[in-house]
Amino acid sequence: MQLKHSFSSLQIDFMLQSSLHCTVPNGAIDITSLLIFLNASTDAPHFLMELIQGNPTSIVVILDLLPRKDLALHPEYIEKYYENTQLDKQREKIEELPQARPYRSQSLFVRSACSPTAILVSIDCGQGGGSIMDEVVRGQLATAAKELLQIWLDTCADHTSKMEEGEREYMIKRDQMVRSKSIEVDLTSNLPRMLDPDVSSRVIAEIRKAFGVQEA
Repeated sequence: MQLKHSFSSLQIDFMLQSSLHCTVPNGAIDITSLLIFLNASTDAPHFLMELIQGNPTSIVVILDLLPRKDLALHPEYIEKYYENTQLDKQREKIEELPQARPYRSQSLFVRSACSPTAILVSIDCGQGGGSIMDEVVRGQLATAAKELLQIWLDTCADHTSKMEEGEREYMIKRDQMVRSKSIEVDLTSNLPRMLDPDVSSRVIAEIRKAFGVQEA
């Protein structure tokens, strides 16, 4: 499946792609992340993909279009970006895999920031299941990720939104808060345990700069 879209019209603020391989007390871990944040000309969701693999037969998958509004207050936002796009079908396909189990972050903030259609699963193929894992990753997971990205490109990434100035200012403030809190919850607490303290500090500083947030 090839993604079809003209990237020249995208309302992208910035994109962060990272691949991290490090050794932890329980062994090695590989984390691949892709975050694409849209600018303030639209209220459409951001794109998130994260894959966390601790061994060849298990992987944690996080795929979501991150909402930029409080969904309980904006049912039309749910309808436009989550219901009409049928995102739940992608979640259902992955959760129906026999190797899939629900994944729950220990952080309540992280869980609250995700949409109700987020794909949050841990896939475990069991001992000797390396070939099965390869089939799942190249098959169902790759398809779901491409479908989700294509939906985001078609319905979110190149659209502008009519907003009152106060509404836009609130969204910008909310975006900044989510970015800042994400760094605090995820990177600041976990990265020093994976990398040399000096290296982790420099990485976090660069990500703060890219996110446009100051250290608390």
